Amino acid sequence: MQDVGLLTDILILLGAFFLGFLAGIVFMPLRRLVLAFWNTPGRMLKGTQNVRAKLRQAFRTTSTEEPLDRSGLSGSLAGAVSDLLTLRARHAEASFREGMAAFDEGAYELARHKFSRAIFWDRGQELRPLHVLAHLRLGWLDEQRGAWKQARDHYQRAVQLDADNLAATLRLGMIHFQLGEMGPAIFQFQRALELDPGNLDTHYHLYAIYRQAGMEREALEQLRIVKAGESNETVVALFSRYGEEHFRMARYGEAVSDYELALQLDPDCVSAYVALGDLYYLQQQPLTALEAWGRGLWVGFSEALAERVLAVAADDVGVWPAIHLVRECMTRHSRDGRYPFLLSKLLQLAGEEEESTALLEKAVRLAPLLLEAKERLGDLYSRVGLHAKAEAVYRAGLDAALAEETVYRCQVCGYVTGQEQARCFQCNRWATFEAMTRSEAGARGPMSRSLRERATSVRQSLREAWTRVAGQLPAGGHPVLREHDQP
Repeated sequence: MQDVGLLTDILILLGAFFLGFLAGIVFMPLRRLVLAFWNTPGRMLKGTQNVRAKLRQAFRTTSTEEPLDRSGLSGSLAGAVSDLLTLRARHAEASFREGMAAFDEGAYELARHKFSRAIFWDRGQELRPLHVLAHLRLGWLDEQRGAWKQARDHYQRAVQLDADNLAATLRLGMIHFQLGEMGPAIFQFQRALELDPGNLDTHYHLYAIYRQAGMEREALEQLRIVKAGESNETVVALFSRYGEEHFRMARYGEAVSDYELALQLDPDCVSAYVALGDLYYLQQQPLTALEAWGRGLWVGFSEALAERVLAVAADDVGVWPAIHLVRECMTRHSRDGRYPFLLSKLLQLAGEEEESTALLEKAVRLAPLLLEAKERLGDLYSRVGLHAKAEAVYRAGLDAALAEETVYRCQVCGYVTGQEQARCFQCNRWATFEAMTRSEAGARGPMSRSLRERATSVRQSLREAWTRVAGQLPAGGHPVLREHDQP
């Protein structure tokens, strides 16, 4: 019985050991399973928070430049949401960029189409600065075709989107002024002054509005502000620019006033005299136009002025007023051959052939490079049978033209070629050619001859030297007896 009891105890101990061993094996996985089950709500919460953060970032990137994190499943989901939300804005931005490029290239109808499409896509105005630029350009396009009310609407929209935009405020004021809406125009220019008190364009427009409204004191005050503190060149450029703008818009009276103000500050501005005479001519005042062009010729010669004087002398005012005008200009520019040449043409129109010929000869003497004068003088000599003189004049004209021809001279060896080259053929040096006229190249020194020309010259020199030496040698190997050596 004792043995049976001992065996029973041993079996119980072995069973307990085996059960403990099994429990130890199963306990770790079971513990992990219980812990995983216990922590699942927290992990789900963290995953939900992560997705929510990614979605929040996706929504935020629709209005900011913050890059979107697209890593992981939540990042991919957020990226898809962001792409969907920004689809219209991305289409709008692409159209805005295409419109800007088309506008810069001068494709205005394409630019108008792209801008309109961009505005349609971005109805929420998420790309507000691009909207402002588009409305400014659309307003300018409407101005060019005279659609003032449509231009006003575009500029008004630009001001609403950006109240501090100086360019939009100025253009809106100018359109109000163009439409005769003086009150709104003055209001917009006053706003522009608040944005930039020193802006000359704003003061100029206020001057123009006050002058047109008959407010002379206010207009003079704005004019004084424009002239004060700026160089004459800056103010002259301002008046000339607005003079040209008003000229293009066929507002001739305002353009005349602008150019006259420019000439008050710079009486030597020849281009202003050209434009001023054109304005008078378009207003059916040919004599006044001739006087304006004459004032320009008194300052200095201009081909544009000469062409206009010849045109009105032949068709409108008669030739003699133009002749008297050019004679006066010649007293100031007595050494400039272009004035006697112009006067020669006018005298030929008047039938004064003898004086015209004399002045033509004087023009050729004073201005050897005046090829047109040489051509006319050569033709004149040919008509009267003086062919030798005609040939000499033509030859002189060709020489003058050749002297002004552009050539390229090597700065190292002096080689001259008619075509610019990277390497000099004569001295084998690179990047040594300099562009100049043929006369300048000749003044720099003798021109380098080609290798063949130099070889021929060397052979000829050697031949001449040998001939001289051979003449001193005795014939047949005996010395040559000179006359005083004879016995």
